[in-house]
Amino acid sequence: MNITDTFSDIDPISQSDGPEPACAITYTPEFVEAHDYLRAVLKADERSERAFDLTTICLKFNPANYTCWHFRRRCLVALCTPTDGDAQATIDVERIDNDLEFADKLGGSNPKNYQLWYHRRALLELRFKGDEKIQVAQKELSYVDKILDDDNKNYHAWSHRQWIIRTINQPQLWSAEIEYSHSKILLDPRNNSAWNQRWFATHEGEIATNSGMKLGKLTFQKAEEEANYAVCGAQVDPFNESPWRYLIGVLMEQYRWAQREGGVDDKDRTNGLLREYVAKIKEMNKAWDSPADDLPAGPCVSLMSALVDLLETIGDKTSLEEATNMMGELVVEDPVRRKYWNKRKSTVLVLLGEVSD
Repeated sequence: MNITDTFSDIDPISQSDGPEPACAITYTPEFVEAHDYLRAVLKADERSERAFDLTTICLKFNPANYTCWHFRRRCLVALCTPTDGDAQATIDVERIDNDLEFADKLGGSNPKNYQLWYHRRALLELRFKGDEKIQVAQKELSYVDKILDDDNKNYHAWSHRQWIIRTINQPQLWSAEIEYSHSKILLDPRNNSAWNQRWFATHEGEIATNSGMKLGKLTFQKAEEEANYAVCGAQVDPFNESPWRYLIGVLMEQYRWAQREGGVDDKDRTNGLLREYVAKIKEMNKAWDSPADDLPAGPCVSLMSALVDLLETIGDKTSLEEATNMMGELVVEDPVRRKYWNKRKSTVLVLLGEVSD
């Protein structure tokens, strides 16, 4: 595209840096020319084919130009929603899909570019209005998977997956996402993003498939399943903090719900659940006396920390005394958080003075 010839009827607008710019940026002549004409097109609000092509050139120079992406979408909407004789707007699916491909190509070297991900979302909002929204969503999830293969902790990619699944809100996508997060956890058990995605899929998926269910709480049966899943993950590598935090999260939401809204039976059942996992963790701790050759020797801080959390939550005198003793060990074994453990220990000692047998 010869910009000067294409926009011969428009006067370019130069960038104004003021009379004495503190730190003038030296752009290439091609960059300056493209953006001078872009400013002129923006001023005229010309949403034409040539304006759309100009945004392509400018975005190749700078894929992070939010103004350019925004104007490109305005051009795209104007160009792909013509009005037919019956005054009914239609969506040019092929054009939108081509622009998704364009964003994909630019995203190859810019996988954490906010503007690229937002542009994809805006385009998909148009595509999701059609009858093939599930197929479109699955295709986009495959694209995100490709990005996560290169960087399995890309926050933008994980957030995009959540937006897609939440927007489509179909049971098969929720179930598939639980399996997907499981596959990512198997690849890297320390991937907190994958554990977080499992939490998202199990919790919001339950809500989506069980209308009337309250946000943030699994059924008791599902909580047991997820707690067992976390323990299995911890058995693979007890030093991995991710499954322990997942376990505590699952158990604590059951406990807090029971305390806040549950009846006597709910509280008893939840207390029994906590004691069950205290026993399981203690068994793991005993087995730790002869750890595997590929794991470090010595006390396992992540395991001890989880055990302390549960003992303190149970809250009877025996449990609090046990938690206090373990915190004393953590002061030594976890020196980075020495002050934290001392503070928690002092708090529990106060509780011990208030708790009777």
